[in-house]
Amino acid sequence: MGTMIFTGHHGVVLVQVVVATLLGAVIGLEREISAQPAGLRTHMLVSLGSALFTLVGADAVHTDPTRIAAQVVTGIGFLGAGAILRSGVTVHGLTTAASLWMTAAIGLAVGMRQWYAAGYTTAIGLAVLLLVRALERRALPGRRSVEITLTLESGAALDEVVGRAREIVPRSRVLGVSYDAVGQQVVLSAQPGATEGLVTMAEHLRALEHVQGVTVTH
Repeated sequence: MGTMIFTGHHGVVLVQVVVATLLGAVIGLEREISAQPAGLRTHMLVSLGSALFTLVGADAVHTDPTRIAAQVVTGIGFLGAGAILRSGVTVHGLTTAASLWMTAAIGLAVGMRQWYAAGYTTAIGLAVLLLVRALERRALPGRRSVEITLTLESGAALDEVVGRAREIVPRSRVLGVSYDAVGQQVVLSAQPGATEGLVTMAEHLRALEHVQGVTVTH
């Protein structure tokens, strides 16, 4: 009786949940190495849970498995939203949210025994996360926006300083201005050029007259 559970239908189910978990681990490991909020365990559980929902839906009487799949996708939307963080003008976690969505689809495919589809999607998804990211950094280094905070002396001519700052960082715009007893702060959104690093740009901005401090975040 003990060996029968690993044969026939039960054996196939075991293989499905194990494969779903392993494929989720492949994507999750890359996210874990990249120090993302949703990492290895999260992706493994998402893929495993998606496969289980599909298996349960397939075995239920008078139930369309695709309806179960639709509910899984809806649920993953809430989980993905939790991985998205906004900091100033920068949004973090969109790629991780997309990887969770894809991992759920992989688990669904395994649950419906679409082995090749699940395997191919895992391989292509991993290539996108690794290879395309490297290509972006090499070919499009200046496409992401950064947030620059300039701390100015009290009474400094704001328009003049901002004008000079925008000469150093042409693709920039003012997000906000604040005043306190010590001085003024100007927050800019910018896309630095591909040939100039953030440190060099910050040094040029710090050298401007009336600028006491520069903070660059991305």
